[in-house]
Amino acid sequence: MASTRKTKKQVKEARKQIGKAADSLGKVGRKAVQTATKTAREVAKTRDAKTAKKQAKAASKAVGVAVDAGVELVKTAAGAARKSAKGLAGSKEVKRASKNVSKAAGASRAAAKATTKTARKQSAAAVKQARARSAAAAKKSSAAAKKAQSKAKSTAKKVSR
Repeated sequence: MASTRKTKKQVKEARKQIGKAADSLGKVGRKAVQTATKTAREVAKTRDAKTAKKQAKAASKAVGVAVDAGVELVKTAAGAARKSAKGLAGSKEVKRASKNVSKAAGASRAAAKATTKTARKQSAAAVKQARARSAAAAKKSSAAAKKAQSKAKSTAKKVSR
């Protein structure tokens, strides 16, 4: 019984670690959204964005100028996004998430290992018990057969006399 209790405990621990990992991954996602929003705001504040906005208004008259401004804006946005992605990769949320994910994986492995170990133990015990029972039954039946045989012999002797 103690081994099944241990297995339950390990499965519970694995579930807990998986929950933690999921939570930390959610935090990473939220942090990524925050960073992206911040980056978008920063890009909108840049001189290139303001210029693009003004030039887009005038685009009905001069389409060519707006295209150039748009290209410049895309370059600026790409640079800002790259910079913010680097910041996100080194953030504490990402580090915590990776640590929690590895803990969850370890706990899952331990639980799976314990489960197979107990299953093996239980099956070995069942096999032992079955062998013992069959041996006892064989012994009993052979004893009964011997008894019947000796009884038959004595009866045959009586009849022949």
